[in-house]
Amino acid sequence: MKNRLAYIFNAFFILIFGYLLCISIFKPLEISFNHPSIFILFSASAILILIGFYQFSTRLNTKGDGVITIFLVSLIILTQIYLLFSLQMNSYADGFVIKGEALRMLANRGHSSAQEYFLMYPNNVFITIIRYWLYAIGGILGISNTYLLESVFLFVCMNITIFVLYWIVRKENDNKFGNIYLLIVLFCVPLFGYIWYFYTDTLVLPFTALIALFYYLYTKNNKWWYFIIIGLLFAIGYQIKPNIIILLPAMLIHLCFIKNWRKILLNTAVLVICFVGLSNAFTPIIERYDFKKDSTIEFPQTHWIMMGLGDPAGRYNRDDVVYTSKFKTKDEKEEANIEKIKERIKEHGPFGLVKLFNNKMLNTWTDGTRAYTWYLNAALDYPAPYDYFFGDKRIVTEWPAQIFHIINLFLICLGALRFYKKKEFDMSFFVNIALVGVWLFHLFWEANQRYIMFITPLMILSSIYGFKFIVESLYTKKFSLKKSVRKSFLIVSFCIFLLSTIVFAFIGNSVMGKVQDVNKYLVKQSYAHIDLPVNRNQIVKQTFRASEPFNSIQINVLKAPDASSKYRLKVVDNTNKKDIYNKVVDGSDFVQATSYQINVNEKPKGETQYDIEVFEVENKNPEKPLALGTYISNIVDLYPYGELYVNDEKKEKQDIGFNVSYIVSQPTIPKYISIIFDLGVIIIFGGIYYVFRRKSGSNG
Repeated sequence: MKNRLAYIFNAFFILIFGYLLCISIFKPLEISFNHPSIFILFSASAILILIGFYQFSTRLNTKGDGVITIFLVSLIILTQIYLLFSLQMNSYADGFVIKGEALRMLANRGHSSAQEYFLMYPNNVFITIIRYWLYAIGGILGISNTYLLESVFLFVCMNITIFVLYWIVRKENDNKFGNIYLLIVLFCVPLFGYIWYFYTDTLVLPFTALIALFYYLYTKNNKWWYFIIIGLLFAIGYQIKPNIIILLPAMLIHLCFIKNWRKILLNTAVLVICFVGLSNAFTPIIERYDFKKDSTIEFPQTHWIMMGLGDPAGRYNRDDVVYTSKFKTKDEKEEANIEKIKERIKEHGPFGLVKLFNNKMLNTWTDGTRAYTWYLNAALDYPAPYDYFFGDKRIVTEWPAQIFHIINLFLICLGALRFYKKKEFDMSFFVNIALVGVWLFHLFWEANQRYIMFITPLMILSSIYGFKFIVESLYTKKFSLKKSVRKSFLIVSFCIFLLSTIVFAFIGNSVMGKVQDVNKYLVKQSYAHIDLPVNRNQIVKQTFRASEPFNSIQINVLKAPDASSKYRLKVVDNTNKKDIYNKVVDGSDFVQATSYQINVNEKPKGETQYDIEVFEVENKNPEKPLALGTYISNIVDLYPYGELYVNDEKKEKQDIGFNVSYIVSQPTIPKYISIIFDLGVIIIFGGIYYVFRRKSGSNG
């Protein structure tokens, strides 16, 4: 009976995640260069490289494996350190609000400001307290640099996650599969892209990994007290990010396949008691910092289901927030949400719901970057890593991110297929149950690429079993290619490597090597979602500093004015008291939800302060003024080197949305780097193919 249920589940799993794999190849979300055939080709090459790397490692003894492990671990850690210390980043959206509140608490000796935001979203209270604790401990140690404190904390969180799961892979399989895991992690761009993101999605990662660790230990040692630890981890993890609770039913379902009902009941009871007991302890902690609960403001769970049914893809919708906020009590909010849910289901109809669910899958599961470039973009400086992770050259990281994502889904599907041959209820079976849970959850809940970040490391864990299935299918016990597949495998490998080399060289020359306009940013303040009108009663001025040449200034326009209106735009060198741009612009020249381009040719001599001034000259339709973009004031200053003034009144910790850059025509990657990459690819492909041709090896 258990095997039959597992057969059905795995068939369903392969169907669903096989579909996610296909749409990730043919219709990925927000990938600037999407060519499915190239994704398939490079993904196949990457898998062959992994196979060749594994076959090569079978000829190494334990010491050789250790050297490779040390090299890969060092590369992962050094890459993280380089990125963290190269860039100082601030987050947008919720992470922005939470940092501001933590800084307020630090200034107010631990007392919260009782913002309505935390009454609406109490799930973000504990993460705010953690951030405050971090800043407070830093103050005790004499460290006031919040970016340094956050970097160290996130570095620890990421590496607990990575190396706890590495330990499981190594223990469950062997050192060689552990090294494959580390190699895959090295190309998992979201684990590096989100390393600056101090929010629930990153802080919950170590709890996800530790829960998997202690559950794995239980499956091997059968010690019931592991569930005490698991219950405590769930309790803390739930306070950080409630979505982690999806792992709990997955764990209980998995237990049904490997244990008898008495042990399942005992373990569940222990876990629930510990979970509930510790969860109750968080209430006095939250109250200690003056965070309150208000049922008239708090949003019910139905709010997120209502948003999950909104067009076009069930994402966050400001209008839905305003709608729910209109009602006075939580019960009224819930009743209104349920009515709206019923209304939306009726409006969609069966085919409409299928289309909506498909859009939600596209928006949640097809982006290999997990949308880190949206939630992180506010940098204090703009060195090379910014260009390649967030700037105009980010295609260099988008490609490996998408290829990793495709390989990950492909190997996960193979891992599920492996069950039909091995019939093992291993950790991949547990993770796959959790993945189905996450998939189902986000079909009905608010959807977003970032929301599957917490399960991403476990997806890598599951993919190792798919890679194991490839090895078991291709190789004998002596780690030689099986005679039945040897000739065809070598032919296919040769063709893929040859074609990949040609395509890689072509892309290097025609895409990466193509000369194009690239922004070298001096300022990129792109978080601007609140209207800042410019009218006869309101003049807007933004200051900035520059010591390097710039030829482009872009101002975010949220709403275009009446076409017949006129506005004067000035850019003033305030240090030398001269105008570098002064022009009257027609209202028709502004386009909604874009940036207005100001072309200059400025070469400051030393650090210079500039003013951008925008004011109305004429508007016969005052109900339709020009609206620039800004963000909530007095929370976090995203651009600390300049100030925003409205009618000469300084706005605390606030700026408009604007960019200052030097636009230069150059290739994404310099020619010599492209040639080095081409040679590197040829050497790797040639070396791997040579490894494949070797007929035997020894398992040391």
